Amino acid sequence: MQLEHGKELRGQPGIGDITKQYLYQLAYKNFVNDHGIQDVKNCFLMPTEQHSIINKGYVNIEMLDALGLQNIQIRQLPAELIYSHYLANEKMDIGLLHL
Repeated sequence: MQLEHGKELRGQPGIGDITKQYLYQLAYKNFVNDHGIQDVKNCFLMPTEQHSIINKGYVNIEMLDALGLQNIQIRQLPAELIYSHYLANEKMDIGLLHL
């Protein structure tokens, strides 16, 4: 996703991607309730060549907010970091995302 001053916006999630992400949250609603999960975060995670996690903000659709769904956070994650965790079969600390 390119979101830089003086450059054309491109690579951002489209309306189809956004509504599908909301549908994922709805699909897991019963599971979340059945297991007593208190805190749900809805997030687009996108790779970047940068060396740090980048908070790109969030996206939402007001009529879906009325259903009690979470805003969809947008984070760019260093591909090198993600691959190193994957190859070492390690979990990443989700707290690093600052959701």
